[in-house]
Amino acid sequence: MVGIGTPRPPVPEPDCAECEDLASRRESARAAHDRSAETDADVPLRGHRRREHGNDECRAPRKGPGTRER
Repeated sequence: MVGIGTPRPPVPEPDCAECEDLASRRESARAAHDRSAETDADVPLRGHRRREHGNDECRAPRKGPGTRER
């Protein structure tokens, strides 16, 4: 459960094999109930998203009526 002030886990970019690989590490840690490893797995995914996709946000950008394209 995400509490107040707790960053949301990063979302992998669609069609990016490296994002999917990094996200699968987090999912493996989650399945093993290893919250520390789960959090640790978010660090390289956030860095990858920032470097390769220019995206520093946790969630994928919203698209649709009334939203700006990023």
